[in-house]
Amino acid sequence: MRNNGERESEPLRELRARIEVESKDGFQLLENLEQNPICSVSLDEEIPAIVVIWKRYATSGQLRFIHESILELLKKHRLERILGDDTALPTIHHEDQSWIVEDWMPRAISAGLKAAASKSPSSYWGKISVDAIQAIAPHGLVLRSFSDLTAAREWLSGYGAATTQSPA
Repeated sequence: MRNNGERESEPLRELRARIEVESKDGFQLLENLEQNPICSVSLDEEIPAIVVIWKRYATSGQLRFIHESILELLKKHRLERILGDDTALPTIHHEDQSWIVEDWMPRAISAGLKAAASKSPSSYWGKISVDAIQAIAPHGLVLRSFSDLTAAREWLSGYGAATTQSPA
């Protein structure tokens, strides 16, 4: 995803260079964040939230590129919520779990992220990965998994209305 004249962050530039040489699928991810074989990232203005639909395994570089892109979208659109469909997410390696919790989540919270809801992965290792991340997520971020994407969407749609207070 190129930012239509906007400057990419340093992490995104570094990850882009890494992914460009990995695979055709990675190149497709770089070209179109919404339409590629790895993960679809889009906006749902009705919730409002960033919607992340995992389609298959992502390399460490791809996973981090997707997360850095989500962070940029959170900032750009001033969003507080993420809706995920993790059904096809096979696993997240331990090093990437740690990076998500220790590096990415604090930056996402600083950017305004307050809540994320997702449909649980269908694979055993995917469930273990998501559960591990949720168990050690930083304070200030509400994470919920559901067996159904509709339930996740409904919960997330109501989350902001019931809990958001005007910032000072």
